[in-house]
Amino acid sequence: MSEISFESGKIVSGLLSNYQLVKTSGVMAVDKRIRFLIAQLFTSENIEINAEAFKETVTLFKKQLGFFNTLDGNTRASLAGLLQVNGQNDAETVKRLIEHYELLIESGFKRTNFTYFGAYLLLRADNPRRVAERAKAIYVCLRKQHPFLTGAEDVTSAVLLAQLDTPLSPEKLTEINEYYFTEFNRAGFRRSDSLQFLAATSTLIFMEKDAEHVKKVIALAEELDRASVKVRPIHYATLGILAYVRDSVELDASFFDLIEAMREDAGLRWNREFSTAMALSLYTEDQARNMTKEQVESLMVSIHVLIAIERAAAASAAAAASAATAAGSGS
Repeated sequence: MSEISFESGKIVSGLLSNYQLVKTSGVMAVDKRIRFLIAQLFTSENIEINAEAFKETVTLFKKQLGFFNTLDGNTRASLAGLLQVNGQNDAETVKRLIEHYELLIESGFKRTNFTYFGAYLLLRADNPRRVAERAKAIYVCLRKQHPFLTGAEDVTSAVLLAQLDTPLSPEKLTEINEYYFTEFNRAGFRRSDSLQFLAATSTLIFMEKDAEHVKKVIALAEELDRASVKVRPIHYATLGILAYVRDSVELDASFFDLIEAMREDAGLRWNREFSTAMALSLYTEDQARNMTKEQVESLMVSIHVLIAIERAAAASAAAAASAATAAGSGS
């Protein structure tokens, strides 16, 4: 990872440049939010995306999966970006990811785009089959807690929790998860898949009920509200990670400079909620560079993977809903 100077103008320029490279890469049928997500992945690492390699990685999925599969363009592009930014965009890794997807299906998960994100997380597992089976047990417990809220999107939360090196049972892990869900909901966070992911991320980091973490996340949300930055579900997971990596609950000037720079740029004004999410992510990843060795070791998955998985799932769901609405209007 290259060092990145946190200068708002430089970051906005890099983000827009990478977005343009993704847009003109020849990879079609990708929602604008997903293109920006991929651009953000590379911008946060201070590198320029290789558009040709990106297209080749997307093509690898098409070749290995064939025509009949559940993987849509948004998820395929998201996975290709994640693999490429982590130096894993080879045919063998794509093959393993698809095999892990089938493992999750064998374990009882449904064939959805979100299951592919769970398969991506299995790439780092020493025993993917065991993790997949434990993930299903955890998912069943999550469903018992929230039968109408827990859906296909929550496979990622289940796989994350299943990889924890802990003797805690699925029931105990979901009890901790429910503590965070309830406490954040009580503080005004909306009941949503994003809140479930925030709860799962908190459980992942602490593996216990940590009231101080809850207070820090709430304080950060209040700080944003005072600065007239509206907190939406798409921001929840990033706030949770930021509360972990940053000692202070006060956001410094560099974050607000970035927010302002994004609001002023015509290429980023199309969706304030999403541009705020990108600013939060870029700022959080910058702050994560100051993490202690103990903090780094306690995170099984890198910061940008955690954020990207949640963001891609949210953006894919939004894109699917938009497409359904458009189809309904057309008919």
